Amino acid sequence: MKKELMIVFMLIFIIGGINGCLGPQATDYFNGEYDVNENTILKVTTFNGQIEINVWDGEKVSLNAIKKSRFGQDELDKAEINVFESENLIEIEAEYVGQRSSTPSVDMNIKVPQNITLEYVKTSNGAIQISGVKGNISATTSNGDIDIDDIEGYISAITSNGRIEVKDTTGIKDLKSSNGRIYAEVFDFKDDIIISTSNGGIDVYIYPFLNADIEMTTSNGQISISGISLNITSSEDKHIVGKLGSGGNKIDIHTSNGNMYLRKLDK
Repeated sequence: MKKELMIVFMLIFIIGGINGCLGPQATDYFNGEYDVNENTILKVTTFNGQIEINVWDGEKVSLNAIKKSRFGQDELDKAEINVFESENLIEIEAEYVGQRSSTPSVDMNIKVPQNITLEYVKTSNGAIQISGVKGNISATTSNGDIDIDDIEGYISAITSNGRIEVKDTTGIKDLKSSNGRIYAEVFDFKDDIIISTSNGGIDVYIYPFLNADIEMTTSNGQISISGISLNITSSEDKHIVGKLGSGGNKIDIHTSNGNMYLRKLDK
């Protein structure tokens, strides 16, 4: 009984010490507007936090960011937001200049005019949401979901742990998740591409008049094809190879654990 009480007191002491170190959450806000032209390219990076980018009717790029830390204002001040502007380029970058393993976060909400081009979005830890803009976009996060829709351009999306959903775009490039479901609408693609996840189902809706070599593989799950005329050249329980139209560049679709669906996409 005494031993159990000692363990309880030790846990209370440890938890109290942790809470004392954490303290109340410190929060700062960063806002800015930046001039652009029809040739402007936008790149966005934050080290820890979510990024949301949407189109609006304004003529400037609008940035609203929230910095948060559980280690006080001094630690929060080590999260810096820099905006680099040149004639045809805007780079929005949040970086952490401290030493803690538990860093602050910087969430960004960005609104952009329709005439600029979004090129690159990256966060090390957080979700990415992009809608209504144009550009051949590369979106990368180490831990978080990626949602992209209504884009005039080709999309590449990579997350180490999270869901990917890409719909209503000009086309896609590679879509990869280490752990999460993938939903993709394929209106077009230019080169060989990979749609893959290590753990999760995959739903691919493809424009039926494309020409493509398609390979689908799941280690543990089922494969279903509906609404399209796929000339199947090899068919096994968990591995299907076929040609859409006259064949062409390869679409490699695979998951280690999950069901896989290939369906017709209507324009």
